Amino acid sequence: MAAKAEPKAPTFPAASVGEEALSRLKDARAQKNEAEKDLQEAYFFTRPRLCWDVKSTQKKPQRRDEEREDLATGIGSEVSEDFATEAVAAFFPQGTDWVESTIDESEVVDVPAEEVQDLKATAIERNKIIFSAIRSSNFESELGTSLDPHLAVGTVAWWIDKPFNTRPINTQHVPPRELEFNVEADGSIGDRFRVRWVKGSKMKSVLPDVTLPEKVAKKIRDEKNCTIEVVWCFWRDWSDPENDKWTHVLVVDKIAVHEQTLDGEGCLPLVIARISPDSEYAWGFGPSIKSLQEYRVLDVITAATQDRVDIAVSPPMGYPDDGVMDFEGGIEGGKAYPMRPGSGRDIVPLYFEGNPDLGYYTATDLERRIRRKHFADYPEQKGDTPPTATQWVDEMVKAQRRIGTPGKKFWREGPYAIYRRFEWLLEKDGKIADIMVNGRKLTLVPNNPATQAADNQKVQIGMQVLGLAKSYFPETSAAAIDERATIDNLKRLTKDEVVVLRDEAQTQALLQKVIGMASEAGIVPGGQQK
Repeated sequence: MAAKAEPKAPTFPAASVGEEALSRLKDARAQKNEAEKDLQEAYFFTRPRLCWDVKSTQKKPQRRDEEREDLATGIGSEVSEDFATEAVAAFFPQGTDWVESTIDESEVVDVPAEEVQDLKATAIERNKIIFSAIRSSNFESELGTSLDPHLAVGTVAWWIDKPFNTRPINTQHVPPRELEFNVEADGSIGDRFRVRWVKGSKMKSVLPDVTLPEKVAKKIRDEKNCTIEVVWCFWRDWSDPENDKWTHVLVVDKIAVHEQTLDGEGCLPLVIARISPDSEYAWGFGPSIKSLQEYRVLDVITAATQDRVDIAVSPPMGYPDDGVMDFEGGIEGGKAYPMRPGSGRDIVPLYFEGNPDLGYYTATDLERRIRRKHFADYPEQKGDTPPTATQWVDEMVKAQRRIGTPGKKFWREGPYAIYRRFEWLLEKDGKIADIMVNGRKLTLVPNNPATQAADNQKVQIGMQVLGLAKSYFPETSAAAIDERATIDNLKRLTKDEVVVLRDEAQTQALLQKVIGMASEAGIVPGGQQK
């Protein structure tokens, strides 16, 4: 009887691969060190329990230091939620395809018109499949966890993958404690890492199909409470600069256990997006970091105002005693202090009046500036007369334009990259195929707040022109204006999907029917009887 062949020993990448991965990780951690203080302070004002732990080198989450000062103002969590809501409405509107695949007209100049229409129809159907996959996944439900408060701080990351063929695509938010990345020479995101400290007993659930080196396996067997560092590493392969090629290395306990080459735009599961990034620094410069000066002053003023109100509500008292009153240590509300007799009264209030109104007014001004930086300064009624509808629309258009400026980079790194990631996964599963035009993929047209604000401005101007035409030329404006083409333009600019128009043949048939019925009834279509 033939002897069974012994299983082959697992092979792992060369030691140099692991060394390169750890070297790149060290450089990425140096980038976070530059932004660490800003990150901690911004999270302190928006989500305090996250500020204690932003570094990926810590095995366990750091507990709060009881000696640290408490937060006095709570506006940070409020404006971060508002900013996340505005970001969802601007970049990920519910029920709307926030990225559109369209044909680049310059690439189909020599293509017959009939084929161009077929390509456009195919692109629309392909887009529907991609967004159907996005909505069937947990992506939209994960937006709330990922955007608030991380987008307000400046950087948000997702892990988008399909671990099982029988389940939908899964999206996970990557917290800043697990995220490390660096920038390329052009300021774009390059090397990126996800770092997790996993208990030895949980390794199978995190890496179910990965064979571990004997050194790591022995550590897990012998040490019950051991913690293993797992790092997913990705960096660009510049040997082929014309194509998107990335090197993926999995490092477990500082040992490379897996190496792979990923091809194509959207091949990376780790998607990182930033608000107002700087070309020299990796981490984003979000509204909460921009507002740190206002946060600091507001926190001090709020605490001082609260202390003054406490003393005013429950003032300290002085009572006669042999001792001498000493204010060196300050006074507290509701306390009684000994003082030398001679005031003429046995019990005297010790209340040195300040001006708490000044604190309220200053705090209100600071809060207004913070809201503006977070794009949460919604139109307000600044007086007894409410604003007109036109004034209200003007202010909303201005707000859309403001968020569109820092949002251009975020759209490219966020919604665009997320769309490409789902597209890549669906292509891998064979559910969609590339539409090639002269050897190139489709060009994406962005639907971001800047373009939406411009479209809203066009709609507003168009409505004003229609109103003027109806007012000054009531008899001839109906004949001069093409109603159907105008409605089509309004639907296109507002991206309306609710109002359904009949085709021209149906419209003409219905119009003739109405005119005929009016003629039979002896009524002129204009409303006058014969």
